[in-house]
Amino acid sequence: MEKMEIYKCSGCGKVIETLPQCCAQDMVFNEEKNEFECFMGEDCGYVSLSELKCDDCCK
Repeated sequence: MEKMEIYKCSGCGKVIETLPQCCAQDMVFNEEKNEFECFMGEDCGYVSLSELKCDDCCK
């Protein structure tokens, strides 16, 4: 069984239960760059783990 990663909000520390989205699709994690990228490539959109925020902190 594969271990599930736990991502936390960089603002408040709350566990983020859903993957960020771009272009109406879940973003893909790039382990080499330690960031989420749009499924169409990093030129479309990306967010590093140090900038990942929950919905409440984005309001």
